[in-house]
This record gives sequence, structure tokens and C-alpha cells, in this order.
Amino acid sequence: MIVFDHVSKTYPDGTMAVEDLSFTAPNGKITVLVGPSGCGKTTSMRMINRLIDPTSGTITLDGQPTAGIDKVELRRKIGYVIQNAGLFPHRTVVDNVAALPRLLGERKQDARDRARQLLNLVGLDESFARKYPWQLSGGQQQRVGVARALATDPPFLLMDEPFSAVDPIVRAQLQDEFLKLQETIGKTIVMVTHDIDEALILGDQIAVLRQGGRLAQIASPEELLRAPADRFVADFVGTSRGYRSLGFIHADEQLTVRHTPAAPLGSSAAALPPGSDGWLVAVDEQARPLGWIHRERIGEVVTAEAVDHAGSIAAEDAPLRDLLDAALSSPSGDGIVAGADGGYLGTVGTSDIVAAIQRSKRGRARPADEEAGDRA
Repeated sequence: MIVFDHVSKTYPDGTMAVEDLSFTAPNGKITVLVGPSGCGKTTSMRMINRLIDPTSGTITLDGQPTAGIDKVELRRKIGYVIQNAGLFPHRTVVDNVAALPRLLGERKQDARDRARQLLNLVGLDESFARKYPWQLSGGQQQRVGVARALATDPPFLLMDEPFSAVDPIVRAQLQDEFLKLQETIGKTIVMVTHDIDEALILGDQIAVLRQGGRLAQIASPEELLRAPADRFVADFVGTSRGYRSLGFIHADEQLTVRHTPAAPLGSSAAALPPGSDGWLVAVDEQARPLGWIHRERIGEVVTAEAVDHAGSIAAEDAPLRDLLDAALSSPSGDGIVAGADGGYLGTVGTSDIVAAIQRSKRGRARPADEEAGDRA
């Protein structure tokens, strides 16, 4: 684990970038540092691998103070991923990933073999190995940057706004892939981002810093949304906290999935049931849901052109936020639910989801009520 114990950083001109910062980044978890510009989050992260040395206080890695570790040895224990990847433009992708192991004396072929394994781990197949960074998209370059940071299998990983330079669609894909990767590698990660939504998606815990590098609150994403420590934290996290907190709550067994009739592509309109107020769920040849379709838009057969794609589709194990979004965005008022295999499972009504939300709120309130009763 990484422990900050009353760490401060003051520059020669008197600027205090970080003040009396104490927190723990647990092993195998992602700790995200967020806060307004100039709050010291990047300075705090760079003090871990001593790119910046603290003025006072102690930072320890698994109980060992970093101040007593040779800087080169320290940085061998810590992978580092930066914005825009920072790749060597004159080296191929495989040699970018193999660079540090080669520097540490590993055989060229062994380093390249390991690099190819890591590229595959981050979703880049063999065809990318001989390419150069300029031949890659921004998202692909970031994947290479992550692979390079993992090349020496360090127990710790620092990430400085690693996904901020790519477009929103690629960014969402990288975030999802990175969470899946973390399930495999289980590194102790400290990440800096200016995006609170990214922090809520990726963080096991989030440390919110005030101006001047003071800790305002450190909490899980769910707790940060449910119980911000003060007005500063509440304002920084932003509005729609109640809706966003539904992303951490799953449906209970009382939520009923209804059977709304399906309309397979290519099927005869005459053979279809009436549906719910005329609405049916369009499915493809593998019975995967495509969206809603109204009987009035169906000609002789069901076609893809007649499908309404406005409504989102939620997985059966999705949090309540995804189920509610599927219902609210649906033209029929019900949300489409897909099973674990991607096949059409059924639909859920808005009122049923709201009832599930209310049950979850009562369930979370009950322990506090009982605790109050015990104290009385």
C-alpha cells in the first residue's frame, strides 16, 4: 500500500502546493486524486516516485519510506502512465514497451516476447508490434503507454490523466477496458484526473483535494455521492448526485422483468402479437434486442429501418441507473433488458424501477435507524 503521512510541499517562493496530506492507497485498488486546478493533485502523485521531493512528512510503499530508497530503484517499482502516452517516436511499438526491461539488462528477445504479451493484454494484437507511434490512433497510443508501464511488472502504478487526450467515445472504451485489465493485474494504482465522472467510474476510492493541497474528503464513489463532507465537496462533485448514485445500486429480487413480445427481423407482420400499446421489441437473428418497433411502422415484414433506436438497452446485472435510463429513454415507457448472453430477456417498467429505488433507499437507511435506536 501507499501511505501519505502528514506530507507537505512548499516551493522556495513560499507557494504551498500540498499541505499536511494524509491518506492510504490500499493494495490492489485504484485511488483517484481529484480537485480544482492548482490543488496539488499532480504534485502529490509525483512525490510518490520522487519526481518531486516532499518538504515534510513521509510517504511509504508497503511500509518502506520512499526517502530511504534510491530513486532509480524506487522507480523500477512504479509504472508511470502519462497523458498522450509519451512514446518514443523513432521506436516501434514493441520496442517502446520493451525499452525499460532492455535498459535493465533483459535479453532483447525476452523483452520483446514479454512486450507482445502485454500488447495483447491491453487489446493490441501482433499486427501492432512493428508499427510506429505515429501510425496509431490516440486510444491505441494510450494502450501502448499502459503496456509499457507494466513491462517490468511493478507492484505500483501512477497514472496522470491517462485518458484525457482522446475523444469521449474512445475514452469510455478505454475506461471500461482498463477496469477489466485491473481485475487481471490487481495493481496498487494512484490516478490523477480533473474529471469527477471519470473518478466515479474508475476509483475504488476518491480523494478530493482543496486549493492548496489539503484533503477535503476521501471516500468510495458511492459515499462521495451520498454523503459529501461539506459544501465544497458537494459543489465539486456536482449536481444529479442522487441519479448518479444509482450506478452503484443493483435491483433486488422483487423487480419483475415482463415479457413484451419480440418482433424478429424478417418475420411476417401478420404473425406478430399486438404488443403493448402497439410496441414490440425488435430482435436480430440471434434474438438480441435492437430497439423498439411500433406495429404502425411495420409493413409486410419486420425491417431494420423501422426500428426505433432512441431507447438504451440495459444488461440484467446492470445497476438501477442503467435500468432507469433504458425506461426513460424508451418510446414505450419501458426499458429493454438483455441477458448475460446478450439475448432479449424482457422489459421493466418505470414504476417498477422507482419502487426498487425506494426499497434500496429504505434498506440503506435502516442500519442507521437501528444504530440510533441502540444508542438511545
